[in-house]
Amino acid sequence: MSRAKSYYEDDFLEKQLSYYRSLSEKQRRHFLAMEYERLGFGSKRYLARVFSCHRQTIKKGLQELSENNYETDYSRQRVAGGGRKKKKLN
Repeated sequence: MSRAKSYYEDDFLEKQLSYYRSLSEKQRRHFLAMEYERLGFGSKRYLARVFSCHRQTIKKGLQELSENNYETDYSRQRVAGGGRKKKKLN
């Protein structure tokens, strides 16, 4: 007897997975956060298992979307000035 609850039908799940794979990292977090809000309490573990992500990813997406002044700018992957710095040539 399986204890894992299934929120999605198989055909809908395939569409969701296909769409999820096409998103950038930030868009994936926001997508998972919105799905968690739609499915309700207890779905975080299910979403993490189905979409192969960590539950902290969903939590971070929820935090980002709940901020009052958060702008959903998907044109950048990283914050300006973020990432590895260029190596200086002598």
